[in-house]
Amino acid sequence: MILAIDTSSALTSVALVDGTEVIAERTHLDARRHAEVLAPLLRDVLRSIDRQSITAVACGVGPGPYTGLRVGIASARAVAAAWDLPVLGICSLDAIAAAALSGAEAGDVFVATDARRREVYWAHYAADGARIEGPLVCRPGDIAADLRAGTWAGHGALAHATDFDSVLVSGPLGEHEPTSALQYAHACWVGRRVQALLAAGAVQAAAPVTLSVHGGDGSSTSAQLRGIELLPPVPLYLRRPDVAEPTP
Repeated sequence: MILAIDTSSALTSVALVDGTEVIAERTHLDARRHAEVLAPLLRDVLRSIDRQSITAVACGVGPGPYTGLRVGIASARAVAAAWDLPVLGICSLDAIAAAALSGAEAGDVFVATDARRREVYWAHYAADGARIEGPLVCRPGDIAADLRAGTWAGHGALAHATDFDSVLVSGPLGEHEPTSALQYAHACWVGRRVQALLAAGAVQAAAPVTLSVHGGDGSSTSAQLRGIELLPPVPLYLRRPDVAEPTP
């Protein structure tokens, strides 16, 4: 059983996943309250579970806002350290893609989430959930027209729907609410994706991936992540920091 956490967006999400079954999940939608609500969500999810049945902790590592992202990752690392468990990270966009691809129609899918500054974080996925391109960050109109003509998921695509030809707003079970797994990364899909990768023999990146060294569009980070899906629990940033140490 995997305990999964994601705070890469306005949604704070915690879940327990056993294979494809979601044992428990709690979510809270508020971009400013990740630190405040995460502990109560963890308490509720773990209330009636034997801790010994949990074999790993999974977390979405972004891309996402600096503060919220670190709340979830730091909590995942703390729980894993306290319980002597491995902690596995995945790109949070991968979780939205997994939800989108669980529907009846198979095919490539694109995911875009809000990056603020009128930009989106985005990535392109094959029908099996493998990341073909991304994650990257740019204005929606700067994405190639042939890619924008594909099928998109994520609240970034929904917010900029006029820039995309087809945006998924209803999930495989027909859900269409503000916290849909097709808009935000849900911890249950983080856990499901991690379990699927482990079952397929995927190996976590052996050395820490340098996710804090990147260009303005995230291309260097994207190149570094090519072929890597199980990541270390380190925040995934695609932009240069707004504040930097002065050069001596």
